[in-house]
Amino acid sequence: MTRSIESRLILVFGLLILMVMFISSFFIIDRTKNYFYEDVQKKIEFMVSSSLIRLLEDKNLTQERIQTIVDQSMKESQYGFMIQKLIVTDSRGKVMASFPRMDLDFFPSDEILTSLAGYKVVKQETESRTIIFAFPIKSGRSVERSLYLEVSVQNILATVTDIKNILLMSYIVAIVFSLFIGLLFAKTLSNPLRKLTRQALEMANGNLEVNIEVSNQDEIGKLASAFKVMATNVKKYISELEFEKQKLERILQNMSDGILAVNSKNEIIHINESAEKFLKGNIEGFLEFVRGDNDCGDMKKIYEVDGWTLEVNTATFVDSYHGTGRIFILHDITQQAKLDRMRKQFVADVSHELRTPITTIKTYSETLLDVDDKAVKREFLSVIIKECDRMTRLISDLLYLSRLDSGENILKIEEVNVSELIRFVCEKMRIHAKKKNQKLLCSAEENVVIEADRDRLEQVLINLINNAVVYVQEGGQIEVGLEKDEKHVRITVKDNGPGIPEDDLPRIFERFYRVDKARSRSLGGSGLGLSIADEIVKAHGGKIQVESRVGVGTKFTVILPVKNTV
Repeated sequence: MTRSIESRLILVFGLLILMVMFISSFFIIDRTKNYFYEDVQKKIEFMVSSSLIRLLEDKNLTQERIQTIVDQSMKESQYGFMIQKLIVTDSRGKVMASFPRMDLDFFPSDEILTSLAGYKVVKQETESRTIIFAFPIKSGRSVERSLYLEVSVQNILATVTDIKNILLMSYIVAIVFSLFIGLLFAKTLSNPLRKLTRQALEMANGNLEVNIEVSNQDEIGKLASAFKVMATNVKKYISELEFEKQKLERILQNMSDGILAVNSKNEIIHINESAEKFLKGNIEGFLEFVRGDNDCGDMKKIYEVDGWTLEVNTATFVDSYHGTGRIFILHDITQQAKLDRMRKQFVADVSHELRTPITTIKTYSETLLDVDDKAVKREFLSVIIKECDRMTRLISDLLYLSRLDSGENILKIEEVNVSELIRFVCEKMRIHAKKKNQKLLCSAEENVVIEADRDRLEQVLINLINNAVVYVQEGGQIEVGLEKDEKHVRITVKDNGPGIPEDDLPRIFERFYRVDKARSRSLGGSGLGLSIADEIVKAHGGKIQVESRVGVGTKFTVILPVKNTV
């Protein structure tokens, strides 16, 4: 009998309070939400009709002018903070301006299409928590443009949530009060509540392993079940958050770009392995380099350290001290910077190489105007022809290198007897060696056949042997050899000439690079021969190695695959 009275009291107090609060909260929340939605709609429509549409009605506006109008309007409008997205399109739907700026040609939207048909669109998006507006911008009777806006209603929803929370608190107070009245009749009703409260406090303190017992199936039992489910879900969510945190840390640690984050007190809060590799422990030096950029916002700078060239992108964030922290993204552009320097040097070298023969031709041509002696004229014309031939060779070499760089397949692959080719080239070059009393020795295995371009391979051999003939002293010795294994052939050109300094060895295959610049030009060299030879061998899938000691001599080794796979 007592239990029945207790149930009725709890039921009467609970149902009365719940009914009143539910009905009142429903109307309050619904009316409040509608009021705020209508207020936002009126404000946005007033702002658009009173300023933006009037400014955008001129059909002669350029895209840049439209973007300027949009940016200025968003900057000056008191409602600009509510607008998440603003897009202006032309009559075909092409994006002409946007806020924030987006790199889009077309923005897919049914609302834009509807507005281009001449109708105004106002639509609430519950999932994205926005109100979408689309206005036709007319010039006369025709629609010239469309104005599309997405307005955030987060503030409205936050206000409604606050109201809900207040009502929820009212619910709790009312329920507690009713339970307190019921407690006057039966203390036994409060015991399970005390137990559940203790368990809830343990959960609040972080003990999610608390065992919540569900002793019965009444309201208190259901509440206990809800807490039990909540504890299980919270543990699951915390585990997922920890997993996401570890995943993010793993991603940051394995990025090729360096990441360095500091707070407003210039304390390092995160640095990944790439950043440590780039900065090599000199983090303080880097922070000193960027120290003066605290007020610059997002920016880019170039930072060079220990052979690295880094592009530094900076972004800001609000840290735990409510100050401005900074994130530095270090992008390795060392190779790009090197290529830029090489390109500039290449242009300078080409200019210099062409200027010398052109200057010579101009000088001799001007002198010819005042010379009557036929022998002198013939001599001067010979010099001019020689310089023209030099320019022709230079330009031909450059064009050939350009074709190689472009990846154009210029090789005519066939079976080539390298043994016969080496003997043929040696005989051809022997006459030049005899002029300097040099010994040109040729030692090659018999019947070595590979797949290659015979003419280009001959060009490589002539270039290497000719270099040896030119730079080896009179009476010197040049040895040409050929060896073969299962997969490769090795062609060697060895001399006992002056050798190449060790510092110059890594650069001898660069275009226009000369070890002895003055002597090379006097001998007619362009500085492109070894570059062309290197590119030809690479096109065959091979490589050229060089060994040299000053005063001892130089040895070039051409390694080529037997079967061409290029």
